[in-house]
Amino acid sequence: MNENGLPFKIRGLEAKDIPTVTSIDRLVFHDPWPESAYVQELYFNPNAHYFVLQLTPAMPTHTWAERRAALASQIVGFVGVRIEMGSGHVSTLAVRPEWRGWGLGELLLHTALEQAVHSGARTVALEVRVSNVAAQNLYTRYGFAVVSQLRGYYADGEDAYYMRANVEGQAYSNYLQQRRALLEHRFQPHPTYTA
Repeated sequence: MNENGLPFKIRGLEAKDIPTVTSIDRLVFHDPWPESAYVQELYFNPNAHYFVLQLTPAMPTHTWAERRAALASQIVGFVGVRIEMGSGHVSTLAVRPEWRGWGLGELLLHTALEQAVHSGARTVALEVRVSNVAAQNLYTRYGFAVVSQLRGYYADGEDAYYMRANVEGQAYSNYLQQRRALLEHRFQPHPTYTA
Protein backbone atom coordinates (compact mmCIF):
# COMPACT_ATOMS: atom_id res chain seq x y z
CA MET A 1 0.00 0.00 0.00
CA ASN A 2 1.15 3.55 -0.60
CA GLU A 3 0.88 6.45 1.82
CA ASN A 4 -2.84 6.89 1.02
CA GLY A 5 -3.55 3.23 1.76
CA LEU A 6 -4.25 2.60 -1.94
CA PRO A 7 -2.76 -0.41 -3.79
CA PHE A 8 -1.17 1.82 -6.46
CA LYS A 9 0.28 5.25 -7.04
CA ILE A 10 0.24 7.73 -9.87
CA ARG A 11 3.52 9.46 -10.60
CA GLY A 12 5.19 11.36 -13.39
CA LEU A 13 6.51 9.45 -16.39
CA GLU A 14 10.25 8.76 -16.22
CA ALA A 15 12.65 7.67 -18.95
CA LYS A 16 12.85 4.13 -17.52
CA ASP A 17 9.05 3.80 -17.99
CA ILE A 18 9.02 4.47 -21.73
CA PRO A 19 9.54 0.83 -22.89
CA THR A 20 6.68 -0.34 -20.64
CA VAL A 21 4.40 2.52 -21.70
CA THR A 22 5.17 1.76 -25.35
CA SER A 23 4.32 -1.92 -24.83
CA ILE A 24 0.96 -0.97 -23.27
CA ASP A 25 0.39 1.44 -26.14
CA ARG A 26 0.89 -1.43 -28.63
CA LEU A 27 -1.52 -3.64 -26.67
CA VAL A 28 -4.27 -1.03 -26.51
CA PHE A 29 -4.16 1.03 -29.70
CA HIS A 30 -4.39 0.14 -33.40
CA ASP A 31 -1.96 2.95 -34.22
CA PRO A 32 0.47 3.11 -31.26
CA TRP A 33 3.06 5.81 -30.75
CA PRO A 34 6.71 4.90 -31.20
CA GLU A 35 9.12 5.22 -28.25
CA SER A 36 10.55 8.34 -29.87
CA ALA A 37 7.21 10.14 -29.44
CA TYR A 38 7.31 9.61 -25.67
CA VAL A 39 10.97 10.68 -25.56
CA GLN A 40 10.00 13.84 -27.44
CA GLU A 41 7.14 14.58 -25.06
CA LEU A 42 9.17 13.85 -21.92
CA TYR A 43 12.31 15.80 -22.79
CA PHE A 44 11.37 18.41 -25.38
CA ASN A 45 7.77 19.48 -24.74
CA PRO A 46 7.53 21.71 -21.66
CA ASN A 47 3.73 21.80 -22.05
CA ALA A 48 3.36 18.01 -21.77
CA HIS A 49 2.54 16.20 -18.54
CA TYR A 50 2.56 12.39 -18.55
CA PHE A 51 1.67 10.12 -15.65
CA VAL A 52 1.85 6.38 -15.05
CA LEU A 53 -0.30 4.29 -12.74
CA GLN A 54 1.93 1.86 -10.88
CA LEU A 55 0.83 -0.94 -8.60
CA THR A 56 2.34 -0.88 -5.13
CA PRO A 57 4.49 -3.99 -4.52
CA ALA A 58 2.65 -6.56 -2.45
CA MET A 59 5.83 -8.30 -1.34
CA PRO A 60 9.50 -7.38 -1.33
CA THR A 61 11.80 -8.64 -4.06
CA HIS A 62 15.34 -9.66 -3.24
CA THR A 63 17.59 -9.11 -6.24
CA TRP A 64 17.91 -6.01 -8.41
CA ALA A 65 16.80 -7.99 -11.50
CA GLU A 66 13.67 -9.19 -9.69
CA ARG A 67 12.94 -5.68 -8.43
CA ARG A 68 13.40 -4.16 -11.90
CA ALA A 69 11.13 -6.76 -13.50
CA ALA A 70 8.52 -6.24 -10.79
CA LEU A 71 8.56 -2.46 -11.23
CA ALA A 72 8.21 -2.73 -15.00
CA SER A 73 5.28 -5.13 -14.73
CA GLN A 74 3.51 -2.95 -12.18
CA ILE A 75 2.76 -0.09 -14.57
CA VAL A 76 -0.77 -0.81 -15.73
CA GLY A 77 -1.77 2.48 -17.34
CA PHE A 78 -0.76 5.97 -18.34
CA VAL A 79 -2.16 9.33 -19.40
CA GLY A 80 -0.80 12.40 -21.12
CA VAL A 81 -2.09 15.96 -21.18
CA ARG A 82 -0.68 19.04 -22.89
CA ILE A 83 -1.51 22.50 -21.58
CA GLU A 84 -0.84 25.67 -23.52
CA MET A 85 -2.36 29.17 -23.39
CA GLY A 86 -5.32 28.19 -21.22
CA SER A 87 -6.22 25.07 -23.20
CA GLY A 88 -5.56 21.46 -22.31
CA HIS A 89 -5.54 18.43 -24.56
CA VAL A 90 -5.61 14.81 -23.36
CA SER A 91 -3.18 13.29 -25.85
CA THR A 92 -3.36 9.67 -24.71
CA LEU A 93 -4.92 7.48 -22.03
CA ALA A 94 -4.49 3.71 -21.78
CA VAL A 95 -5.00 0.90 -19.27
CA ARG A 96 -3.74 -2.64 -19.81
CA PRO A 97 -6.69 -4.79 -21.02
CA GLU A 98 -6.60 -7.11 -18.00
CA TRP A 99 -6.97 -4.11 -15.64
CA ARG A 100 -9.99 -2.52 -17.33
CA GLY A 101 -13.28 -2.26 -15.51
CA TRP A 102 -11.75 -1.24 -12.17
CA GLY A 103 -12.03 2.52 -12.60
CA LEU A 104 -8.32 3.00 -13.27
CA GLY A 105 -8.99 4.82 -16.55
CA GLU A 106 -11.17 7.28 -14.64
CA LEU A 107 -8.42 7.78 -12.08
CA LEU A 108 -5.94 8.57 -14.86
CA LEU A 109 -8.37 10.96 -16.58
CA HIS A 110 -8.98 12.63 -13.23
CA THR A 111 -5.22 13.08 -12.79
CA ALA A 112 -4.91 14.73 -16.21
CA LEU A 113 -7.83 17.06 -15.48
CA GLU A 114 -6.41 18.02 -12.07
CA GLN A 115 -3.11 18.85 -13.80
CA ALA A 116 -4.91 20.94 -16.41
CA VAL A 117 -6.86 22.89 -13.78
CA HIS A 118 -3.73 23.38 -11.66
CA SER A 119 -1.90 24.69 -14.76
CA GLY A 120 -4.63 27.24 -15.48
CA ALA A 121 -6.48 25.56 -18.34
CA ARG A 122 -9.97 26.85 -18.98
CA THR A 123 -10.92 24.06 -21.39
CA VAL A 124 -9.67 20.53 -22.05
CA ALA A 125 -10.21 18.67 -25.32
CA LEU A 126 -9.62 15.13 -26.60
CA GLU A 127 -10.42 12.80 -29.46
CA VAL A 128 -12.17 9.46 -29.04
CA ARG A 129 -13.20 6.74 -31.47
CA VAL A 130 -16.89 6.93 -32.41
CA SER A 131 -17.12 3.21 -31.53
CA ASN A 132 -15.69 3.65 -28.01
CA VAL A 133 -18.93 4.28 -26.16
CA ALA A 134 -17.49 3.35 -22.74
CA ALA A 135 -14.83 6.06 -23.02
CA GLN A 136 -17.39 8.59 -24.29
CA ASN A 137 -19.57 7.89 -21.25
CA LEU A 138 -16.61 8.44 -18.93
CA TYR A 139 -15.69 11.71 -20.63
CA THR A 140 -19.31 12.92 -20.47
CA ARG A 141 -19.24 12.32 -16.71
CA TYR A 142 -16.46 14.91 -16.53
CA GLY A 143 -18.29 17.52 -18.59
CA PHE A 144 -16.99 16.67 -22.06
CA ALA A 145 -19.37 17.22 -24.97
CA VAL A 146 -18.99 16.39 -28.66
CA VAL A 147 -17.94 19.47 -30.63
CA SER A 148 -17.39 17.82 -34.02
CA GLN A 149 -16.81 14.55 -35.82
CA LEU A 150 -13.41 14.08 -37.46
CA ARG A 151 -13.77 11.94 -40.60
CA GLY A 152 -11.18 9.18 -41.02
CA TYR A 153 -9.15 10.46 -38.06
CA TYR A 154 -7.59 7.12 -37.14
CA ALA A 155 -5.14 5.12 -39.29
CA ASP A 156 -7.76 2.41 -39.89
CA GLY A 157 -10.21 5.00 -41.24
CA GLU A 158 -12.52 5.22 -38.22
CA ASP A 159 -13.94 8.62 -37.33
CA ALA A 160 -13.27 10.36 -34.04
CA TYR A 161 -15.40 12.63 -31.92
CA TYR A 162 -13.65 15.81 -30.87
CA MET A 163 -14.86 16.47 -27.33
CA ARG A 164 -14.27 19.45 -25.06
CA ALA A 165 -14.99 20.31 -21.44
CA ASN A 166 -15.05 23.64 -19.64
CA VAL A 167 -12.87 23.10 -16.54
CA GLU A 168 -12.80 26.70 -15.34
CA GLY A 169 -14.20 27.83 -12.01
CA GLN A 170 -14.68 26.66 -8.46
CA ALA A 171 -17.67 24.46 -9.29
CA TYR A 172 -15.54 22.24 -11.53
CA SER A 173 -12.73 22.11 -8.96
CA ASN A 174 -15.27 21.07 -6.33
CA TYR A 175 -16.59 18.37 -8.65
CA LEU A 176 -13.07 17.01 -9.14
CA GLN A 177 -12.60 16.89 -5.35
CA GLN A 178 -15.87 14.98 -4.95
CA ARG A 179 -14.91 12.50 -7.67
CA ARG A 180 -11.45 12.04 -6.10
CA ALA A 181 -13.04 11.20 -2.74
CA LEU A 182 -15.36 8.67 -4.40
CA LEU A 183 -12.50 7.07 -6.32
CA GLU A 184 -10.30 6.81 -3.23
CA HIS A 185 -13.16 5.27 -1.27
CA ARG A 186 -13.73 2.78 -4.08
CA PHE A 187 -10.11 1.64 -3.97
CA GLN A 188 -9.72 1.50 -0.17
CA PRO A 189 -9.54 -2.03 1.23
CA HIS A 190 -12.73 -2.82 3.09
CA PRO A 191 -12.92 -5.40 5.88
CA THR A 192 -14.62 -8.67 5.04
CA TYR A 193 -17.28 -9.79 7.44
CA THR A 194 -18.11 -13.44 7.99
CA ALA A 195 -21.16 -14.82 9.68
